[in-house]
Amino acid sequence: MQSDQRVPGKQEHGALKYEDGGEVNTNTSPPSHGRNTGVRSAALYRWGLCAVPLLVLLALWGGQPARADAPSASSCHAEQLTAAHVNVELRLANHAHTKVEGRGVTTVRVPRSWEYAEGLLLQKGSVAYRNAMRCLLRDEQESGRPPQQYLRVREWRSSNPAVSVEPDWVEVEYPTTFWFDQPGMFRVGPWEVDVQPGQWKLSLVPPTALAGARWDSVVVDLGGLEASSVAPEPSTAGNGTMRWGDPDRPQESSSLLTVRVAPPWQRAWAAVSGKSAFLVSNNIGMAAWWVVMSAIVAVAALRARRRPAHIEATGLEIRSSTVMLQWGLVSAVISLTFLPPQYTLLGQDPWKIVIGILVGWALTATGRPKRSVLLAASLVAAVGGLVAGWPSLFGLPQKLSSPGTGSVHSFAPLVAMTAALLWLWLAGLALWIWRLACEGGLIRTPASPWRLRRLGPVLAVITILLLGWEWWTQDRGWERASWLSDRSVQEYGWLHRSFLSEHLVSYTIQLPAWCVAGTWVLTGIAIVALLRARDLAFPVPCADPTRLDCLLLAVFFAVVVAYRQGSYAGSQAGAVLWLVLDIAGFYALLAVGKRWAVLAQHLEGSGDTPRLSEAITEAGHSDLIARARRYRELTDELRDMEPGKSEGAASRHAAEKERHAVERELSGLHRWRSPTGTANTARPWLPGQFTVMDIALSWGPHARWWENARRAALLAAAFGLPGTLLILWFFYQGEQTEWMHTAQDSFGAPEMIRQFLLWELTAAGAGLVLGALWRLLPGRRGPTRALSLTAVYTLLIILGILGNLLTDQPLGNWAIAICQMLLVLTLTSLAMDADTFRAERRLWPSRFGLLLSIYQLRGFSAQIAYVLAQLAVLIAIAKFFIGPDIRTMKF
Repeated sequence: MQSDQRVPGKQEHGALKYEDGGEVNTNTSPPSHGRNTGVRSAALYRWGLCAVPLLVLLALWGGQPARADAPSASSCHAEQLTAAHVNVELRLANHAHTKVEGRGVTTVRVPRSWEYAEGLLLQKGSVAYRNAMRCLLRDEQESGRPPQQYLRVREWRSSNPAVSVEPDWVEVEYPTTFWFDQPGMFRVGPWEVDVQPGQWKLSLVPPTALAGARWDSVVVDLGGLEASSVAPEPSTAGNGTMRWGDPDRPQESSSLLTVRVAPPWQRAWAAVSGKSAFLVSNNIGMAAWWVVMSAIVAVAALRARRRPAHIEATGLEIRSSTVMLQWGLVSAVISLTFLPPQYTLLGQDPWKIVIGILVGWALTATGRPKRSVLLAASLVAAVGGLVAGWPSLFGLPQKLSSPGTGSVHSFAPLVAMTAALLWLWLAGLALWIWRLACEGGLIRTPASPWRLRRLGPVLAVITILLLGWEWWTQDRGWERASWLSDRSVQEYGWLHRSFLSEHLVSYTIQLPAWCVAGTWVLTGIAIVALLRARDLAFPVPCADPTRLDCLLLAVFFAVVVAYRQGSYAGSQAGAVLWLVLDIAGFYALLAVGKRWAVLAQHLEGSGDTPRLSEAITEAGHSDLIARARRYRELTDELRDMEPGKSEGAASRHAAEKERHAVERELSGLHRWRSPTGTANTARPWLPGQFTVMDIALSWGPHARWWENARRAALLAAAFGLPGTLLILWFFYQGEQTEWMHTAQDSFGAPEMIRQFLLWELTAAGAGLVLGALWRLLPGRRGPTRALSLTAVYTLLIILGILGNLLTDQPLGNWAIAICQMLLVLTLTSLAMDADTFRAERRLWPSRFGLLLSIYQLRGFSAQIAYVLAQLAVLIAIAKFFIGPDIRTMKF
């Protein structure tokens, strides 16, 4: 779901800034005290075995030497390039973009007589190829790039330069991509870009070797942006596109031409939001979402302890509310500490990492681990904290990311520090998930909680995989930054180490914030656990959730299910507003259900008749199902007794008599048993607009509302799996640059896996809300109830779209999200209706046949058409995104 932020926006939330401009998109049992020394030694021995693969990785990473090539030519022979021809295009994409994107193509035609022309035809990694490309794309006197620019390269390439050969010419086509997402000056291809709050400057600065070449054509398409000044004047201009033919170099300027752009406020804000006063509002908005969410969770937990579900709070209620209260406080603290804005105020890099390690250890310790796990966590924290707190002991500078950090072997302490912080946070979150589930009664508490031999190896493997991905992305990032560098110069190895050290330290700093961005999942687990504990507190099944249960469900809907929007113009200042709107939308749905739901209607009769939800009891549920089945049989018989089929007066009279008997029995089925059970009490009638079949389907398959919720959650998770895969595929295929970023993002592959899990949790959460509110939602059939919940989900998306339209941002995959949610909930509701009559399952060859009987074919035909219409819309959307139209569409 875009990229939209997940927390507070579901897809983009927690998106962190790389320093190079990229984005990151983030047991109830007490510890044992009776262990002997031998057991502790065995546990530490097993921990040592778990750490062996990690140490091997450290050695491999730390010992990788910088590569060096043969010396390059000292001159590019610029005098031989005066006959070369150069064409340059730069097109900006402004409309429907969060940040302005620039795509440039530089085409150079050089004569075959040039000294290095043949080198362009060689392998991409060869010295001759690199030297030739460096002459055409970089200044001759530079060693690839100025040293400080290696660490923050903002030039991206979706593919290598294309080289074509003619009898007398060699043509090189060099594509580049960049974004106006940070203030300051940077180089991309032949362009020098200067981003300032109120003005952007684009200057075409030819490489030294091509200064005397013929620049046949320069095309600049501003994509709807307005130019404040242009020098020199273009040869032609129209429809926002300017063209120069062999422009003259302005006096006292190294650039061939300069275009100054006055960006609209949306783009100007997004480009400098990370370094301007607007960052304050962004910080406040992000922090407010977490604080308000944690405060609501804490208040709900306190109310649950003071107002138990039944007469007196059970032990399970007390434990569940206590652990939810504790988690609400913990989540507020860690979110305020490690969200990007606040984290930048913690001081120098070592202290940020030290705080991250300490909080990771505290998170593990408060998860109530076994003593062996706590001891291992303490040792890991000590090692990581020692490297971060006293880097000089390991030959590292006080500022860990300083250029030229030590020798290549000094990376081993840095990797150990990163591994320690990552292991601690993974252990802490895993233990808290286990604790919330166990103390909330979602799973049976095992005889012994997680031991080191169980937890240690799993976390070690995950840590190695994450560090392995980080190493791979760093390697690709260095290749992107240094692909034209002269690897024979002495400073190459220094630059390589500087790049690796800075990005590894940056990754370590961002790890806690990335982990915090997904902690809303633990909040959802805590709420579900407390809901279950409160339902089990009733000695008899409770028909509907209580007021406090509805509050918990509202927070769950807002945190887990609702499609929250991302940033607007680079800011999440209004993030907390979505939390309020999501909860308000939930209560609006309850208000509609209170008026129009089937079970909210009163029985018809004399006196003060109860609501249908109050008249149905667990003891009478089986009778309700039997009467509903009899209703289906009688209506089928009545449909077959069409007038005029019988021959003769006697036969018609017998048929009418039989029809009247069926009608009387049908009428009797709509008489409700007296709640008091006395013979003299008049039996009330079901509401005239509803049948006994409507009542049975509205009650659902289980007596407890919690069981309905649990069943619907499992069904929705299964039905949502194909849709989750489809949404992720659309997201990563929708933009040509997504895979490019993912392959060079330290959190690229892990974020993809996490998004898959989060979308599955969203589907399951939507099913849980549907099942919990099954008796409170309007509609006679399950699909109608699904439609009402999807309507609230869609309304919140539409409100977000209005903000996207105002800021001229991409709308995202909202259509796919709505169709997927509607389809999942519709299929879940059909399965719930079938489960209502699960006792008849053995009488039918398939669940489909049972549904045919439940909906009595004619009604079911409409439901099938309804589902098929949803599939048709989803396929149409898929064809639009997959087909060629979307690839060629100009925004």
